[in-house]
Amino acid sequence: MSTEAPVEGERQEDEEDAVLPTQAVLANSIRAYGSKALVVLFILNAIDEFDRAVLAVSLERIRDDFGLSDATVGLLPLAVIFIAGLLSMPAGNLADRASRTKILAFGSIIWGGAGLLAAASMNFVQLFLTRALLGFGQGTINPTHASLLSDYYPVSIRGRVLGYHRAANPLGQVIGATVGGAIVAAAGWRWGFVAAAIPGLLFGMMALTLREPRRGESDLNAAIDNNPMLAEFLKEPTDAWGFRRSLRTIFQIPTLRNLIFTNAALGFTLIGIIFWLPALFERRYDFSTQEAGLAFGALALMSFLGTWFGGSLADWCVRRGFSYVANVSVIAATILAITWTVGFAIPFAAVTIVLLATGALLASLGIPGLSAIVAACAPPRIRSQTFAAFGLALAVCGAAAAPIAVGGLSELFQSQFGVNDGDSLRYAMIIASGTVMMLGVLFLYRASRTAAVDAQRVLQAFIAEHTDGAPDASPEDGRNT
Repeated sequence: MSTEAPVEGERQEDEEDAVLPTQAVLANSIRAYGSKALVVLFILNAIDEFDRAVLAVSLERIRDDFGLSDATVGLLPLAVIFIAGLLSMPAGNLADRASRTKILAFGSIIWGGAGLLAAASMNFVQLFLTRALLGFGQGTINPTHASLLSDYYPVSIRGRVLGYHRAANPLGQVIGATVGGAIVAAAGWRWGFVAAAIPGLLFGMMALTLREPRRGESDLNAAIDNNPMLAEFLKEPTDAWGFRRSLRTIFQIPTLRNLIFTNAALGFTLIGIIFWLPALFERRYDFSTQEAGLAFGALALMSFLGTWFGGSLADWCVRRGFSYVANVSVIAATILAITWTVGFAIPFAAVTIVLLATGALLASLGIPGLSAIVAACAPPRIRSQTFAAFGLALAVCGAAAAPIAVGGLSELFQSQFGVNDGDSLRYAMIIASGTVMMLGVLFLYRASRTAAVDAQRVLQAFIAEHTDGAPDASPEDGRNT
């Protein structure tokens, strides 16, 4: 055995090899970039869904209190979601120009105050108007949250970050359906709204303490890490694009265009249709309010688990390319379309719950990957408005349209075919979920064909803009379909 000591160059190489794995682990750690922003935005996102779940659990009680029809009570989700969706676009354009942390904090404070007013409503009109006021606050969530997180955290961990943030949605539904459902059952729907409003106010004020990152900060830092010579050239753009130019650029990127329609289908199914789920179990299967809330919570819990672990899956898939990420999401969305259609078609409560929960779990595994694709394909200077466009599709075309569509179809089956109010809801859900989700799968498949090319083109244009001083460099030539 040789006893020669290693020469200086060999010893230095060994030391570097020992350090590099630690650096790689650190670069892939969320804590290395700070977790405060993720925690605050996670909680605000969960509180928003807590309120939605309380409304879903309360629909039957509100309908009875005010003597409403299915179609009329279905307008309540529309009140907040429609306004939030419409406001998300101008809010997104504003967020690309001004402080996003202040915008989201102001919106959260308005949201919390509106929740307290909703709890004091004495008739349906007052309740509808106060729920609409909540939309003014909710309209700031989509444009600011995902944009901030994309600038705080690099692409290597962005799937996890956006996945964890998105997991707050089903977690809020779980807490709203269980804790909120218990509050509604014990004290009435008004106190359920109060339970959501107060933490919204508190964490809205806490959001004012968050740091405002530069546009594309994490992308710029990654470019500098790869080539330190770029540091003196890379600067945040000083000119802001107008609303129409930003929107035109978004729709000229094929992947974003197709994912916007996909997001509408997912919102229609996973957010809009399940508004009627507690009512379905109460009417068709004679569940109590609390039992219906627990069934709703079980479904939301599966969505939470899928979305939470889907973030790690997304980061793993990103290392294999954005086309790979999109293909995994296509499979997940297809499973959702099949399991939910079959689940509503089989008239047994236990079977329905198992199939819906299975579909929600597997579909949610693919959702964080979609958020990662959107962040990669969106030019950083208009990332806020890009996520706003997705919020608009999710809210107006998806989550707001579904309760009205399902309620209208339910009344049609009752009035024209004499179907009881439980089965009428079930038939409406079969038609709505099956039709819309298959369209969503089609658009998602189209996005999977262009995701890798569009992500690369956007990154190249972004670096070229910052190094060559060409503010007009944008991915507008990427019109592959």
